[in-house]
Amino acid sequence: MSSTNEPVEISTRMPEGEWNPENLAELLLSYQQKLRDMGAPDDEIETLVETPEDGSAKVHVSWRRTGGQTFADLGRSTTAEAENSRGHGEAIPQGEATADSKGLGAVFGDADRSAIDEPPSSRPV
Repeated sequence: MSSTNEPVEISTRMPEGEWNPENLAELLLSYQQKLRDMGAPDDEIETLVETPEDGSAKVHVSWRRTGGQTFADLGRSTTAEAENSRGHGEAIPQGEATADSKGLGAVFGDADRSAIDEPPSSRPV
């Protein structure tokens, strides 16, 4: 799995007169829920609200991802992983090919081959 750990951010600015404490709180909850629906754990959601002197409100909610999460990791997968599933427990050292990509698989291709079978690539520096 490749992950850049870039933050996911939702923000808006509301001019004076378009917000009040109740609808601002409702907006914050909806933004936080959108990030939760995307897989963000509560401890990785950051919320910032600014109310400058001009009477406006600036809302910024972000998911500071600290690692890769999958639906399976979060217990949200709808399909149970079979004990003998492809890639289960397999470690592919960087620069090495999988067993499926050698021999006839290298010549004719492997019908069951997927991106998970590719050796990991180095990350750009």
